[in-house]
Amino acid sequence: MPRFLFPAALSLFLAAAPALATDSDLRSVAGMAQHNRVVLVFSPTLRDPRLQTQRQIMARFAAGAAARDLILVQVSEGRVIGAHDNHPKLRRRFDTPAPRYRTLLLGKDGKVAIDAAGPIDEPHLKAAIDAMPMRREEVRRAKAGEGRAED
Repeated sequence: MPRFLFPAALSLFLAAAPALATDSDLRSVAGMAQHNRVVLVFSPTLRDPRLQTQRQIMARFAAGAAARDLILVQVSEGRVIGAHDNHPKLRRRFDTPAPRYRTLLLGKDGKVAIDAAGPIDEPHLKAAIDAMPMRREEVRRAKAGEGRAED
């Protein structure tokens, strides 16, 4: 392949990657089950003050979020940021039509642990996650020297 065609072909492949995500793909919200907990935010716009507040909460909670395998996925303005999912499919799966604002905390089991009409603050995220059976097992294993589970 000529050298100038390779970058073009690569960019086309990468642009198509979100469309190729499947439920078993770690990059999709469904594929994150068993690996990550997810704060899933549906927002009318990326500039929505509630979304900006949730981003700030997650930024302040970065170390705690990392220790809890927690990631942020944003669904807004016809796109998904943080996962390679189809925007309409996520809105259908979680019954959240545009332009509704909604914040969900999904456990590693993929189930909704918190369903809120606004941002979820750090104390509520910590309390909900730390009460989850998988998180309690992670902490138990860490205390036994079998893994990590920081605050």
